[in-house]
Amino acid sequence: MRKHITFAILALALSTSARGDHGEKRETPLNDGGLVSSTSWKSNYILYRSIGGETVVKGKQVQRKWWCVWLCKRRVSKNAERIEIANTYFAEVQPGVFASLERPPKVCTNTDSCEQKEWAFGVGVKLNFPNGGSPTPGQLEGLLPVDGVITRHTVRVDNGTITATTSAGKHPGTIIQ
Repeated sequence: MRKHITFAILALALSTSARGDHGEKRETPLNDGGLVSSTSWKSNYILYRSIGGETVVKGKQVQRKWWCVWLCKRRVSKNAERIEIANTYFAEVQPGVFASLERPPKVCTNTDSCEQKEWAFGVGVKLNFPNGGSPTPGQLEGLLPVDGVITRHTVRVDNGTITATTSAGKHPGTIIQ
């Protein structure tokens, strides 16, 4: 019995968020009743950290069973021709001074979702930042903890293109439009 209680407490501790930023979510309706959901997040669980962005494409709502009247409507998956996600990560080296690292876009074709993220076990996500645009070379470079992300989503679906920008965590406020 004691093992079960210990395991339950450990599982709860591993899945409990110490603090996190659920970030920003933008939903864009499609002409056929579908929905494109673009999200950025920063999660801080006790032993696992992640930061990134994701795009999910859903079709129209359908009722699951003919007899179902309540809580039975769900969106079906819908494939997009192309989903492109580009993340720019930020580390705050001084209050209001950020180093930035732009990752190459991740492209997913003929799928209903695409995700680009960085993750780590332990204290936090750290990345090797190049010189972050500082006038003094070397001042903002090195292995730094990631404090924020800005994600640019581009989705090609139903012969149209949808773009969105989302963010999570700390980042320079002048970039978001």
